Amino acid sequence: MSGDNTHTIATVTAAPGYAEFLEAYCDKEQPLLIKGLAKNWPARERWQSGRLRAELHTLPKVRDRGVFFVSRSPVLEQDIEMPEFLKEILASDRIMQDSVAWRFWINSRNNRTEFHYDTNAENVITVQVKGRKEWVLVSPETPLPCYPFTNFSLLKDEQRLLRNKRFYKFDLEEGDLLYLPPHWYHRVVAKEDENININWTFTKRETSVISKEFKRDMERCGLLHSFKNSDSALVRRCYETAIRALPNVGGIGWGLKSFISSPYKPSRGTLVSRFFKELLQIPNTLLTLPNVRSTLKKVDKT
Repeated sequence: MSGDNTHTIATVTAAPGYAEFLEAYCDKEQPLLIKGLAKNWPARERWQSGRLRAELHTLPKVRDRGVFFVSRSPVLEQDIEMPEFLKEILASDRIMQDSVAWRFWINSRNNRTEFHYDTNAENVITVQVKGRKEWVLVSPETPLPCYPFTNFSLLKDEQRLLRNKRFYKFDLEEGDLLYLPPHWYHRVVAKEDENININWTFTKRETSVISKEFKRDMERCGLLHSFKNSDSALVRRCYETAIRALPNVGGIGWGLKSFISSPYKPSRGTLVSRFFKELLQIPNTLLTLPNVRSTLKKVDKT
């Protein structure tokens, strides 16, 4: 560990078994980098940006989400060799089946995804098929300030944002696999002319990891759920207006059929406190909102 709180991410050169992955990483929600796991995948030869983009547009299972492609069932299986531990996870009853997704990212050099964490307490397995990307991961125990009720960090100077935070900074190189646990903030920059990633998402049915960001996420999602389903038409209209105005990455609320189970049960008083804590970010939101709009416009589109 250095004085700037940069840590070294756990790194291995061979995929762990299912039990080891669960015990050492998934259950504890700690990141893992597997070097060279996909070095022999057929996709490394077959996938070219233009050709892959065109093929994904023709597949009936695949949806174009604007910045990435997503499928809720397997596609292009002949081009990859999914690690055994991931096969077992996706087939298990430990996860919410409506959370499973295959996602494809096709980016050019310098494309930048700003700091955020994935909604729905998603676990992400991502493989760098082509190119190289620089990642920064920030621990949910030292969370970043966010726009009100969102998973999207305030757009501020990165050096200031990372001050006194626990974080990893590293390159995900061609053939590498990264396990990104829930609620870890991440910022990603594409470093090559052609950058292609495939990733898989899943949400565990339950967790015992109660980080600072987990608590905030459960509180904000609980509030948003109550606003969305309020008996008051005025409250519902205010909620819909606010959601349209707020910056977000991959959604704002909880999009799955059920919430993750955990020992943390916020009280009504805690939820009221959370509401006012989120409102305190409104001045920062107004100051940086023009930057948000211009930043999101620069992101590569599918």
